[in-house]
Amino acid sequence: MKLNRRTSTTLVTAWLLFLGHFVVHADEEADRAALRQIRTNYMEAVNSGDLSKIAPHLSKDVTGVMVTGEEVKGLDGLQSYWKKIQALIGPGGTYHVAVNVDKTDLYGDMAVSRGNTDEVVRLGNGKELKFNSYWTAICHKEDGAWKVTRMQAAMDPVNNVFVAFQIQKAKLTYGFGGLVVGAVLVGIAQLLRRGPSPQPAKTA
Repeated sequence: MKLNRRTSTTLVTAWLLFLGHFVVHADEEADRAALRQIRTNYMEAVNSGDLSKIAPHLSKDVTGVMVTGEEVKGLDGLQSYWKKIQALIGPGGTYHVAVNVDKTDLYGDMAVSRGNTDEVVRLGNGKELKFNSYWTAICHKEDGAWKVTRMQAAMDPVNNVFVAFQIQKAKLTYGFGGLVVGAVLVGIAQLLRRGPSPQPAKTA
């Protein structure tokens, strides 16, 4: 009889542990799904230029360091940053980003995600600038919903498409300037070689 009771107790305990594991696993999957939705909404917000799509997923105290090294605070700071970026891209230009997640670690009501991006800036003249960056985001569960509290992005400060683009522009500018200066110097040299024009002879 005692053996049967022990067996029953063991089976009940095992069953409860299994149910507990199942519930925890289900909760974790729900959390990861919610975090993936934040990623999707972020891409839609940035690619459409409508940051209101990401607003519900931002903590009121959210801060970040953007890929340019500029710090932003709150939704207003993020919106101001993107207005600057759009102004730099210029009329007729577009920006598109694909956010790739390498790993997300869950620590209770905190989540830390990291990954990389594939980004394309298309200027008004049709030129495309493709680049990548690395990012980290920290989310916190507030009132049962995941919110972004901190984000940071970085890219190679030397070997990137924007530095190469500026160098190319500088080469074209200075190259054209050199041609102009050279043409002016050649013209001056030719004038000096000719010397002063002969004066007409005076008649008595």
